[in-house]
Amino acid sequence: MTVSFYLARLTVKGKDKDGNPALIPNPNPTVIYARICFEGQKFKYHLPESILPALWNTSTHRAKETKKFQEYPEFNRRLDNIESGIKTIIRKYVNDHGGKYPTERILKQLLDTAIRDGGNVDKMTFHRFFKDFIARCENGTRIQPKSGQPITKGTIRTYNGTLTCIEAYQKHVRHTLDFESIDMTFYNDFLKYLTLTSKVSTNYIGKHIKVIKTVLADATALGYNTNMAYKGRGFTTLTEDVDTVYLAEWELDQIAAIDFTDNKGRETVRDLFLIGCYTGLRFSDLSTLRPEQISGDLITITQLKTSKPVVIPVHDTVKQIMAKYGGQLPAAISNQKTNDHLKEICKHKDAKALKSLVSVSGTKAGERQTRTVEKWNLISTHTARRSFATNEYLAGTPTLTIMAITGHKTEKAFLKYIRVTPDQHAKILLEIWADRKEKQVKRIAI
Repeated sequence: MTVSFYLARLTVKGKDKDGNPALIPNPNPTVIYARICFEGQKFKYHLPESILPALWNTSTHRAKETKKFQEYPEFNRRLDNIESGIKTIIRKYVNDHGGKYPTERILKQLLDTAIRDGGNVDKMTFHRFFKDFIARCENGTRIQPKSGQPITKGTIRTYNGTLTCIEAYQKHVRHTLDFESIDMTFYNDFLKYLTLTSKVSTNYIGKHIKVIKTVLADATALGYNTNMAYKGRGFTTLTEDVDTVYLAEWELDQIAAIDFTDNKGRETVRDLFLIGCYTGLRFSDLSTLRPEQISGDLITITQLKTSKPVVIPVHDTVKQIMAKYGGQLPAAISNQKTNDHLKEICKHKDAKALKSLVSVSGTKAGERQTRTVEKWNLISTHTARRSFATNEYLAGTPTLTIMAITGHKTEKAFLKYIRVTPDQHAKILLEIWADRKEKQVKRIAI
């Protein structure tokens, strides 16, 4: 693909020095047009730019670098940006239309919108590409590269959160990010900005870095980015193991026993949460679970986050709750509102176990901090999935079996969900030894 600039009228009819009819240099400003070539086709598009032919360099296709036209740096930079913008518009169209190039009529409409109607065809910056990236996720043009599934609303919210953070950072440093500037200097400065200015956690920072790397990978695949600094060893996605909690079965029994007959809203939230604790489903899957996905003693569902199908046995508690709702599932509300209700449910006077004090450690604003809170403060919808995995692990269910139900691909990822204390590990081993000894005694007796 090439974009070159020419003058519409370099010469006009006139007379030579002898007074004879001839073509002479055009003494008036003339319009510049772009000649756009791709896929064996050539298009001409007139720009809202003009210049005196005497100030035009026909070799470089830019304004002459002369004192007679002191604005030439800005003028040529404008042409550079328009050239880059035209290529960007064509690439985006090809990407959005399955490799198909625009016709002359469509290309003219796209360029008219961008140039004539006040749009922007300047150089594609990282910030500008990020906004386009989110727009493509929202309209379904961009899908998950591995699964081929649409981008979920939750993921798009995460992308928007990072974009907001990038915009705040740009305001802080007073310049717009382009692809060339996303290097280790940016990485270190961005981390410093988040750590000291926003005073956020390590995992919060890591989430933004992960999104930035995803956007850069997409820009690289589409040909907008050639800066590979984001693939370097130092450009890492920070993560930190934080103290999180799970609910043991006896604690779940306390929550299940609370009488909410005077508050049906909280009763519904509580019941849906309990189903999550006995299925291991993420809230995104739990809140959209339908009765037809349950057949006999099995739940068959394709996870929204991973697009991976899983089959989950129906626990007796799940059957009892569904029977309570006439064979249906408790109605779900938003994740945020559910979490708000869960806090109130778990600090209920009858949930005495959740009044116990828990120490929570994590890095915030660059410093390791530890705080002590009552356990109910730490309960969220995701506690259900962690409780399922931990309770089954403690009960002796094989790790591979639990992973098949939760949908975890690796044991490393799965073990992050397990919240087992050192003394619990010791008790597990004691039980294994006792079971092994009993089997040995039986073999000797036989």
